[in-house]
Amino acid sequence: MDYFYTNSTMVSNNTTTLLTLSTSFDSQCRDNPAGFAVWSAIEILTAILGLPANVAVLWILLRKQTTLSPSEVFIMNLAVMDALFCLNAPLDISNYYFLDNPIIYSVTHFVYHFNLIGGPLFLCCICVERYMAVVHPVTYLGLKSLTYRVVCSAVAWAVTVAFSIYLGMTPLEDTAYVISGYSCAMFIVMIFCSISILRVLRRSAPGRDEIHPMMKKAFHMVFTILMIVFVSYFPALAILPFKSYFNNITFKCNIITLCYSFFTPSSCIQPFLYLSHVGALSCVQFPCNGGCCMALSPTPLTQQKTCSIGEQVTSN
Repeated sequence: MDYFYTNSTMVSNNTTTLLTLSTSFDSQCRDNPAGFAVWSAIEILTAILGLPANVAVLWILLRKQTTLSPSEVFIMNLAVMDALFCLNAPLDISNYYFLDNPIIYSVTHFVYHFNLIGGPLFLCCICVERYMAVVHPVTYLGLKSLTYRVVCSAVAWAVTVAFSIYLGMTPLEDTAYVISGYSCAMFIVMIFCSISILRVLRRSAPGRDEIHPMMKKAFHMVFTILMIVFVSYFPALAILPFKSYFNNITFKCNIITLCYSFFTPSSCIQPFLYLSHVGALSCVQFPCNGGCCMALSPTPLTQQKTCSIGEQVTSN
């Protein structure tokens, strides 16, 4: 009985702490709304553009006639995570301005951390997968089973949920330090992948100015992901050394909130990049009908163009 009582007390205390932090944030920042106003504007724009784009990505991947490529497994998980974030945005904003419910605040910020933690993690998985395909093609062929990607995705979701719970119970200004260490680790891995792929590409074409086009696409993908993460995380990392120049309320309610708003657009940038890659951006209607279905449904000809870069690299 003591065991169950102790555990129930711990859960109660954790819940109380979480709600206290939520209420504290609202009460302290209600008189300093500039940071959240910018955050809200970017969040709404991201939701308007990102939700249909992520739904379109899921539509294309789920309707594929062939087995998903390794990268597409991670892209599908990323699209689900980004779609959840886009659906979360209206509730988050309406709660801040109208409902003022600390429980809803806790839930919306739990989902928001999916974008903060899970997005870069799945992007990092894509980079590592591209790295293995180009730098270690023989090993990559042995690890090409869909099972490995499913296991990696499950681990990534578990890490995301665990971090989201922890960050939800941590004051907003303190999470900046946790995110800094986390983002630096992701960034170092991506830089390593980019440099390694570039070195292999340079060695693969001695005496020629041209780089193999399929390998070049792999490098472009990793480099693009690297830039997305850099632009998203750099403002939060750059502002931390200057925290002492601001008072606590200004830093928490305006400065760090503005920096965190840079994380948000990645939820619509990545799906648009994928849609551009598969040639589906010419479609202007969704759900699809008529000619739009033709644009979203890869034909045998377009399937060859839109297959995984890793598959093209290893097959060549």
